[in-house]
Amino acid sequence: NGHYYVYMYQSVQLPSGKWGKKTGKSIGTIIADKGFIPNRNYHLYEGTQSQDEITVLEYGQYALIGEIAHDVLTSLERHFPADRACQIFAYASILYANGFVHQDQVHRYYEQSWLSQEYKTVPFQMGKTALGSLLDNLGRRTTRVVRYEEENIRESSSAIAIDGHAIRSCSDENDLGESGYKFLQLKGEQVNLLMGYDINTGMPLFARMFRGSCSDKATIEDLADLFAFSGILFVVDRGFYSKKNLRILSANDNSYIIPVPSHTDVFKTAMTGLQYMDEFYYRSGKKHSRIEYTSKRISETEHVYVFRDIDENEKCRFNYQHCIELGKDGYTWEKFEQNKEYFGVYVLQSNAAFSAEEVFTGYKKRWGIETLYQYLKNKGNFNDLMIQDYYKEQGFAFIMLVTGQIHQRMLAAVKSLNNSTMSVHDVLLMARYLKMERRGNNWNLKNARKRDLQILERMGFKPKLMVSDIRNACISVKT
Repeated sequence: NGHYYVYMYQSVQLPSGKWGKKTGKSIGTIIADKGFIPNRNYHLYEGTQSQDEITVLEYGQYALIGEIAHDVLTSLERHFPADRACQIFAYASILYANGFVHQDQVHRYYEQSWLSQEYKTVPFQMGKTALGSLLDNLGRRTTRVVRYEEENIRESSSAIAIDGHAIRSCSDENDLGESGYKFLQLKGEQVNLLMGYDINTGMPLFARMFRGSCSDKATIEDLADLFAFSGILFVVDRGFYSKKNLRILSANDNSYIIPVPSHTDVFKTAMTGLQYMDEFYYRSGKKHSRIEYTSKRISETEHVYVFRDIDENEKCRFNYQHCIELGKDGYTWEKFEQNKEYFGVYVLQSNAAFSAEEVFTGYKKRWGIETLYQYLKNKGNFNDLMIQDYYKEQGFAFIMLVTGQIHQRMLAAVKSLNNSTMSVHDVLLMARYLKMERRGNNWNLKNARKRDLQILERMGFKPKLMVSDIRNACISVKT
């Protein structure tokens, strides 16, 4: 149309060591017969301050995340170009600090946050188009993603829980959205997120999206084909139980712990003539329970264990009787007598060279992945993703993985405070009070309270009191 748009650009050093440029905001247009016409961003070139420029930024929560989860960013930088690693981490940080944010809203959070200053010289954008390109790239060009996840597996404790989580699909043409086992609960189609989780460290290791109609047991073969698992203890729920999966989970020096479904012959045989032969105390935190058990060898390498938690059995009996007294439907004395001995009973199958106590303890640790999914659902609000593109949805699964890794690091930092009344939510809210306000060429810490600073420092985060604002920009003309 005969117009020329004028943009800012900055010189930036690329990961290769060479120098490149980062294109910034448009500062005006050049029109024939009229010359250069500046817009409201022209002050950036002049070095003056705009009356509309953001001068107070959200600082505390983002700086806290950046410090506590710095090793997550470092891991990303080992597998992605520096700008892409920072973009992924910034996106995940915004989601962690605010809960789920739709792509078209992320840029507003970004420009109002300290991230916009932290990554000021890194050449990436956070608009809807840029994030769409990021997700498509992660879902379509998967080599870097897989290598990142493989490193997570190598550096893990080699004890991994795998479980699925249904997420409602609100897109009419979602490539993965289908009616699934939670259709009535979700009141719509679903996609299935599958994650791997280190039961000893609490670190999420890998993530994939599957079709809504895909059962948990149908995913194991795909994962085993993708990752070269070796020497791994898999702790999975009964939904993964099948003869084929047990063979896969036993290959390459791997082992497994899995509940036995009640409809199988293995379960029925284990429960026939049941007599508990021994017991131990199971400890978790400050709580302990008395567990009685028996075991039976079913093959050269496999055992079936029947455990009964005495305390859980008593609680279930009390609650069942209370439901009878309240007249709740389905609760009868006849059913109570039939089932009272089976309250608090776990029937587990394993080929691991473990004692009965180690098998039970390993299985109980699997519940950590359920806690992670509770965070994603209730705190992270990852419920209606509004994504219908297959590649972008797989890419977003990776973003959710990184968000989960940030969450694990934050949990560990809060736990180090040794204060049972302090939660991650409390700490993020405390950090959110901290703002950075621009005064001249400096950003100064504002709205800080001494007590909050002391608590945050105990977590390993010492907020900066002042940061210099350095502006180095040149001018570029684009048609």
